[in-house]
Amino acid sequence: MKPSAIITALFVGLAAQAPQAVQAAEVEAHQNATVQPGGVRTGSSGLAFFNIEGSDNGSFASYGVARFDLAGLKAGFDSQYGAGGWQVDSVSLLLTQSNAGFTTDGNVVVAFSTDDTVSLVAPSPLTYPLADPAAQMVTGYTFTETATGAVETHALYTRGGNNAAGGVALAGDIATDALVTLALYEGNPGVAATYAGFNNSTWAGPTLSISVSAVPEPQTVVLMLAGLAAAGLLARRRA
Repeated sequence: MKPSAIITALFVGLAAQAPQAVQAAEVEAHQNATVQPGGVRTGSSGLAFFNIEGSDNGSFASYGVARFDLAGLKAGFDSQYGAGGWQVDSVSLLLTQSNAGFTTDGNVVVAFSTDDTVSLVAPSPLTYPLADPAAQMVTGYTFTETATGAVETHALYTRGGNNAAGGVALAGDIATDALVTLALYEGNPGVAATYAGFNNSTWAGPTLSISVSAVPEPQTVVLMLAGLAAAGLLARRRA
């Protein structure tokens, strides 16, 4: 058999042993808050809407906090791959625009927080501006008003990608914890990004989309490394 054929056969065999299935699931926030200088926005609008407004908006300036319960989603992953048998491949945040007359384009920052216990409903210690020492920046994006009902998708983490420290921490938290908390705050003073909240009667609130795959079995990793070494040796012999 030619060396090239041996290499091909080797990698076909390795590919057959490598895990192929990728499972994706979405979970909508079970809590969210718009946090203003006077505290958490109260009333039905505080739950139905999710606003990030810069300091130019005065007493309406705000940041948004969204909390997600991953228990059911992770139970599904455990059922397919076994507890501890899956790894996070990617995480995205889906936000549905719910625009108003004051909606204004601008920049928004997404941060991950390890504080899953602070209350998102009044009475709450939260006030604008964001002062959370546990918050780590994940990403930033430009909010552009499109239309109410338009869904934005923002990548937060990609395994093997160029992730911010907050993105890596987020992926780790998804793997080990049942709750995830994100904070979205202004990237410039004039922004007024307006979204649907989890209690909106028409549109979905903040939603996490999570893709996972099976953790490679140790023997598969060893075989893949051996295959790469063999391929390199054969290539050198042909040179």
